[in-house]
Amino acid sequence: MKTLAIKKYLICYFVTVTVFSFGAQLLAQDYLPRTWKSRKVDLAFNRYYDWREMEAALRQLEQAYPKFLKLKSIGKSYGGRELWYITINNPDTGAEMDKAAMYIDANIHGNEVQGGEVCLYTIWYLMENYAYNAHIKKLVDERVFYIFPSVNPDGRDYWLHKGGSARTSQFPYDDDNDGLYDEDPAEDLDGDGEIGAMFIKVKPGEGTHRLADSGDHLVPIKKNIEGKPDELGDYKFVGTEGIDNDGDGRINEDQPGGIDPNRDFGSMWQPKGIQRGAGDYPFCWVESQHTRDFLYAHPNIAGVQAFHNSGGMILRGPGAQLRGEYKQADLSVYDAIGKDGEKIIEGYRYIVVWSGLYTVWGGFFDFTHDLLGIYSFSNELWRSRADLDQDGKITDEERDFFTKFVDLENTYVPMHEIDHPQLGKVIIDRDVTKLSGRVPPSWLLEELCHRNMAFCLYHAYNMPMPSIKKLEAEKISGSLFRLKITLYNERIMPTMSAAAIENKVQRPDILSIDGPVKALAAGRNKSYGLSQVPERYRRYFLRTEDSDVDYIDQKDLKNLRLTHGIPGKAEIQYEFLIEGKGNVTVTLDCQKGGTDSQKITIQ
Repeated sequence: MKTLAIKKYLICYFVTVTVFSFGAQLLAQDYLPRTWKSRKVDLAFNRYYDWREMEAALRQLEQAYPKFLKLKSIGKSYGGRELWYITINNPDTGAEMDKAAMYIDANIHGNEVQGGEVCLYTIWYLMENYAYNAHIKKLVDERVFYIFPSVNPDGRDYWLHKGGSARTSQFPYDDDNDGLYDEDPAEDLDGDGEIGAMFIKVKPGEGTHRLADSGDHLVPIKKNIEGKPDELGDYKFVGTEGIDNDGDGRINEDQPGGIDPNRDFGSMWQPKGIQRGAGDYPFCWVESQHTRDFLYAHPNIAGVQAFHNSGGMILRGPGAQLRGEYKQADLSVYDAIGKDGEKIIEGYRYIVVWSGLYTVWGGFFDFTHDLLGIYSFSNELWRSRADLDQDGKITDEERDFFTKFVDLENTYVPMHEIDHPQLGKVIIDRDVTKLSGRVPPSWLLEELCHRNMAFCLYHAYNMPMPSIKKLEAEKISGSLFRLKITLYNERIMPTMSAAAIENKVQRPDILSIDGPVKALAAGRNKSYGLSQVPERYRRYFLRTEDSDVDYIDQKDLKNLRLTHGIPGKAEIQYEFLIEGKGNVTVTLDCQKGGTDSQKITIQ
């Protein structure tokens, strides 16, 4: 029996060694899925990075993938922090400015932090999966990405480290018009890293809140249809955690900063009497000046994505009803991408800012759409999972259940009492901490990063991809020829948006011929057009305005200016009447779609 046991042991041992040896060979030969392999850069996406840590992570990625990644700064914030961004480009497949580019930024509002992690995740995911995922490889080879994890790093660090609101930019601003600047900020009186809500005990009926039935936190008293209390409240809300620093009888009324940086851009801008948070003039915030200058210096940017929080929304403009709806040609693109976005990001709604949320004057993506002609989205990140019965409403009971039994009190801080230097005994209650409410629990952050990244990649994939599909030369007589050039844009987005065309904010596409020939005439063959659109996309693109009109500048017949670009998912054909023979190079140069060249011998 002992001999038999030894034989069984040896058999098991050799089988185990063989299996592990074969597995090691598979790993070495890239046969196993990516998830079986170790990561080249091991970053965690169940936490939030301050700006110093974010810079370190970006440098680590650049060092690991120097061929593809370049870390640069567009300037310094008001607080002296570098405004870092990463360029992703494969130099083997073309120069950066010769490809359509996707711009992604986050955290323009300092307390809306998780977009920074989406940006970091996007860089990391594209690099870690380039060698193993054909779709990712195609995107990185075809496109350029400009990724800004935070365009308000001062606000990001203030929120993470000091716990204050930090929605605004951080240069001094007199919120309460008393001639002083930022003199009454929130303060973490109990030293726990959170800014809570303060309450004092009052007589029953004089308060705004009461003790919850569970006895461990405060809840607002209920009111009837006339707005009168239905319950007796014996706790009164007196402000967020802090003191009255300037002695004016108010607490925390002059926080650091005060201008909303997403009301600072030069399209449909209005002063602060109309738009709360507006600065003194468009682009008065130094960070928005740097952003503006970068965008103007990179006309190859065809897609823009800005990340905010919260509410689970995929937003498009316009920000104000007065601006008027976008032209149908642009709506077609927005709807095609936005409606598919609802499938990519579970539970998110594709909506228009002014009608589905609120009016915004001087918003970032109004600027990028109207004055740069770029298709632009803004996602409001995170939609609470506490709606346990899926009825669209989150009750106190559902929130409490989610906090205790799903999140396992990951961000819970118990109600407690402190001695306030001015108010005496106060209750500090944090029904919502800074790492809950507007941001996801840490264990749900990576899913948020992945789905929103996937939406950005879908947007980037559908940016223009024009090419010269076919060249033909038809002899007419002697040295007179008809040169037929068929252009094809295989993606949804046209090379020029309707906004770019209408507002004249983009250089037209250029179709050139170069060689020992003379161009006598040129024009568009009207038999080619949007009838080439595949059935799946026809409902979006058949209503494009003026789609059958030939818009070309005839001043230089060898360098045609295609002032209406190339529609999405369509073929168009141009014809040149040329005189001469020899080798001719045809080049298509699209500012937001890259370049393509082909040669033909005329004989």
